[in-house]
Amino acid sequence: MSTTFKIVVTFCFTMLGTYAFAQDSIDTLSVKQQNNTKDNQDPLPVREKRSRYNENRKSKKISLDFIGYIKLIGGVDLGNIQNTSEFYPSKIPIYPTLREEKPRSFLDARQTRLAVDGEYEVSGTDKVHIYVEMDFFNTEAATSFVPHLRHAYGEYKGFLIGQTWSTMKNTLAFPVQVDFEGPNSITGPRNPMIRYTQSINNKYSYAVALETHSEDYTPFDANIDDSMAFLYVPDLIAYIQKNGNWGNLRLTGILKNMSYTNTNSDAIKSITSGGAAVSGIVKFLNRKEINDDIRFSYTYGFGIAHYINDLRGQGLDAAPDNIGDMSSIPVMGGFLAYKHAWSKTATSSAVFSFTSIDNSDYTNDSMYDFSTYGAVNYMWSPVDRLDYGIELIYGKNQNKLGDNGVGYRAQFMAIYHL
Repeated sequence: MSTTFKIVVTFCFTMLGTYAFAQDSIDTLSVKQQNNTKDNQDPLPVREKRSRYNENRKSKKISLDFIGYIKLIGGVDLGNIQNTSEFYPSKIPIYPTLREEKPRSFLDARQTRLAVDGEYEVSGTDKVHIYVEMDFFNTEAATSFVPHLRHAYGEYKGFLIGQTWSTMKNTLAFPVQVDFEGPNSITGPRNPMIRYTQSINNKYSYAVALETHSEDYTPFDANIDDSMAFLYVPDLIAYIQKNGNWGNLRLTGILKNMSYTNTNSDAIKSITSGGAAVSGIVKFLNRKEINDDIRFSYTYGFGIAHYINDLRGQGLDAAPDNIGDMSSIPVMGGFLAYKHAWSKTATSSAVFSFTSIDNSDYTNDSMYDFSTYGAVNYMWSPVDRLDYGIELIYGKNQNKLGDNGVGYRAQFMAIYHL
């Protein structure tokens, strides 16, 4: 990727961040902002809108609510897309077979979600919150319907213990899309963690977390079973966030350690790496209880490919370089999304995203190099608890040689909230 492109991208995200920090209006919004219901497919924000649940919370010391939705997705892939439920540009075949080039259609209901949300009232102002969520999307195979754990955590006095979205992910900045995975540069898998979140005042908050995940690097010897590779210490992730009626801006940092098997022995060695991200949402054109917004994220680091959507699971945290050493791989990615509100019940979004690695120190010519992602959509909620959406998606995958593969998808969804 050219130096000019990197400079342009860095300048754009710097300007967005500067604009967000320049907001001087008095903000009374809590730092624990929730997404607008129609901006988030997760069941939890939908529950927040229900008066029935709020009434139960006031009348019972212990309250449980069973929530979720039924979801069907469908679409047509115009060549090269091999996964019918997710859209990963980095997995688009660059040298496709005749079968891989053929169009295909699909319907899939495995993204249906069920959840239990509960609260225990310790005192009038002191509560324990628990949340467990599952779906049926556990593998790429469309014939598998085994339940899949998404979230399972408890919260008390600022501490969250369990599994949920990584602290690297700014959920409020996530674009409104039909696509299950979203932009290829989006950060943050769901990790087991211990996290502490604290409000500084009504404008600023911060969080510190310890998170773990499976190792994600390319071993020296493909025949070595490194499936038992482990983290010496959990990943350390922290952010500081500015909140307001205008949106939010988050600065995030990560420090991590990865272990690997040495090429000449069975000795386990380790590499320390890290990175940083800036993300946020800026609202504007406020009118009659609706507004437009810009959502963005930019991530850069060494050995943090596991935290970037399109790169996760491909062994790109680290790899043997051209002089025989194991080294962490520089990665970067970013997205920019614009959401326009047509009315209270209808929106459209346009998204552009990219990811890239610096592979100049590696000898494999077929190694991943760069990928881009684009999407436009229309989302409509004709009645409460019912959402429809249609979306066109484009993806491009490029290797170190400069060869590339391109894929297109036309997709729709229907969600019925429980």
